[in-house]
Amino acid sequence: MAIDLIDTADVETIQIQTPGDIAGIAGRTFTTPWFSVDRDRSDQFEFATYLDSYPHPYEEEEGDGYGADIIEGFHLLGMIDYLLNHVFESDFPCVPWNYGLDRVRFVSVVRLTDRFRITGTISEVVDRGPQGHLVVADLTAQVEGRDKPAFVAVQRALWVTSHSADPASS
Repeated sequence: MAIDLIDTADVETIQIQTPGDIAGIAGRTFTTPWFSVDRDRSDQFEFATYLDSYPHPYEEEEGDGYGADIIEGFHLLGMIDYLLNHVFESDFPCVPWNYGLDRVRFVSVVRLTDRFRITGTISEVVDRGPQGHLVVADLTAQVEGRDKPAFVAVQRALWVTSHSADPASS
C-alpha cells in the first residue's frame, strides 16, 4: 500500500484559483490522505542513504533498540512533498520549491505496519514579489490510532507562479 485514495473522508484540501489568492490561505488547515510505506521503498531508502551498510541500534537482540520494521525519520520527512501534493490544488501553474524545515522533532516511532498522514496549518504567507510567495506551514504527522505524532515540523516553501522566476536567486 502507499497512499489511500479511498478513505478520504477526513482529507482537507486547499484550493487556490489565482496567484492573488495565495496570500489569503494564511490560517487555513489541511489534512492529507492516509499513507503507509512499502517495505521495498523502505529498503531502497536505506540502500540509497547507506543505512544498510552498518548494524542498526534498533535491531539489537537485547531489546534495547526500537525493533524491526522502523521507518527512518528522514524517510518520513522525505514524504512531505508527496503527501502535500495531494492537498494543495491550483488552477494555474505553481511550483512549490523547498525552502527548508524548522523545529523538526521526531516524537514517536513509525513502523511499516503504521498508517500516517500530515495535518497542518498555513501559519504565514510572505509576498516575495516576482519570485512568488514564501508559504510557512506548521506540520504534524499523525499516526493512526495513536495520540503522539510521528513528527512535528515547520515547513517553508517558495511557491513560484511564474516560470521566469528563478528561486535560486532569492
